[in-house]
Amino acid sequence: MANRLAAALQNIGSMMPTADLDNLPAPKNDGSKAVVRLRLSDIEISDRVRQSHDEVLIRSFVETFRTSGFRGVLWVRPTTAGHYKLIAGGTRYLACQQANIEWVDALVFEVDAVEALDLELEENLKRRDFNDLETVHGVLRSLELELSLSREQILALFSWNSRNCEPDGTHRAPRKDSVLAPIPLEQLEADWSIIERKFERLGRYSPEGFRVNFLPLLNLPKPVQDAIMQGHLEGSKARLFARISDEKTQNTLLKQAIAENWSRDQITEAVKTWREQHDPKVVNQAAEVQFSSRVKSVLQRLSKAPLTGRSRTKAERLLKELESLL
Repeated sequence: MANRLAAALQNIGSMMPTADLDNLPAPKNDGSKAVVRLRLSDIEISDRVRQSHDEVLIRSFVETFRTSGFRGVLWVRPTTAGHYKLIAGGTRYLACQQANIEWVDALVFEVDAVEALDLELEENLKRRDFNDLETVHGVLRSLELELSLSREQILALFSWNSRNCEPDGTHRAPRKDSVLAPIPLEQLEADWSIIERKFERLGRYSPEGFRVNFLPLLNLPKPVQDAIMQGHLEGSKARLFARISDEKTQNTLLKQAIAENWSRDQITEAVKTWREQHDPKVVNQAAEVQFSSRVKSVLQRLSKAPLTGRSRTKAERLLKELESLL
């Protein structure tokens, strides 16, 4: 499968001067593949990695297509006789629907569902507006299809590798209560090798970097996830809001950060300020640190003070009370 995918990507590179499907030149043929004409109604668009689209860009394409006809090319794969599924070019596809375009140019790839998904990921990861949650769900869905494992098992694989990888690259067996426990260790090793190769092909993240920086996004509150999906917030900024336990405050700061386009440093400072004032854990930790500092300061001063007579007697009595507390 890797060779077929590599060949497909090589062919794309030879045919298209840019990987951005929304800025492709007019389609052309080469010796190995032909761009064909298809009815838009014969192309299905569903279960795609990319969920968000630039509405301004769509409207721009609609105006162009109504004036000059369809421009560009869609990537598709055959499903049943005469029908196809969209791999990439979703923005143009949606614009064609709104412009009532009947026929489009399409490049047909003879690939399976996993290869098609990887092609879509390859294309979209080059885009600035492809958000981090779309990346997470796309990569996980690709792994689910390729490994025939559940989402829960895929997530467990990332944790298992992080915690159980030996210096020589081998792994310890998962815990007996793990969802991975029924899977033989040899199979887990093979599955992890497939994951490593997939990330090498994607060329953007390491498996460990994906685990640390992207998987936590799945646990964010829905309003924060919605902000990512709508393109209002980067994943690295969104993760900071998880540190606010009060839902109302979280939503208030989230809306303010989006409206005023806060930087990461501004969000960090706002979250830090709230936690120092309201988060029980942080407040208690601060109180403990302050108390410990006071104790050390008093004892240091006491050890150096030249106490005599009644002062010394009183100090000894207080020390005995402190000792009894401990």
